[in-house]
Amino acid sequence: MARSSFSDQDRSDFLSSGPRASKSRNTKKRKRSPRISDPRRGAVSWARPLVYTFAVIAAMALVVVAIVLAISARNDDVDPAHKILELTAQDIDPETTAAEKNLLKMDQIDSRLAAALSRDARRQLSGSALEEAQRALAEGHVNPAVAPLVKQLAAEFAAGKAAAFTIWVAEDESQAGNAVNLQLDGVPLGKFSIEQNRYAITLVGSTRQTLRLQITGASEANRAAVFRAETATSNAKTRLLQVGRNDEWQVVVR
Repeated sequence: MARSSFSDQDRSDFLSSGPRASKSRNTKKRKRSPRISDPRRGAVSWARPLVYTFAVIAAMALVVVAIVLAISARNDDVDPAHKILELTAQDIDPETTAAEKNLLKMDQIDSRLAAALSRDARRQLSGSALEEAQRALAEGHVNPAVAPLVKQLAAEFAAGKAAAFTIWVAEDESQAGNAVNLQLDGVPLGKFSIEQNRYAITLVGSTRQTLRLQITGASEANRAAVFRAETATSNAKTRLLQVGRNDEWQVVVR
């Protein structure tokens, strides 16, 4: 019987070489296989710079808001020393003082005298007497409830202890259209605009008095108003006044 030419060594080599070749081919196949992209990974890589941009914009916006608030707070911070107006002999209007004195002698009153008498009535009267006096003063005439107050004020004018004083509203053409409402010791003085030229407010007052002036924003320009006023020896300034917002000064009559 003829022996096979395929020896044991050859068989061993054949068996050992077979699997290695197969492994090598599989490895090559894996290397050639196309790479599958992950859509979620792409979305994350695209969104990351966008989030960063939004974060930077938000931080810048916060900085701007902080700066604006700081500037507003600084503008709104008024020195208490600028909340006092002094009325002295230098602020007396001689002609108006003489005219008011003559009216009182004739038991007559005008709007300035009515405002001063209304303040006196609030301090000295109460109940039905106060209501009667306020009604008469609003109508511009003297009744029994008002008569004692008129006599008292006339005596103060005669003694030089009362007069008509002038307060000047400072000009500010940048606030065209802004206005404020004024009340002196709770008595309305009226609505006053802020104009490009200064103008005078004349009021009657007794000396050695401290009055409370309430200033309320009544802006017609839909923005905050800053009201400034001055006398011969003093000046005062309000904080930023939106519509309906109040500030308060002291008016000291020397």
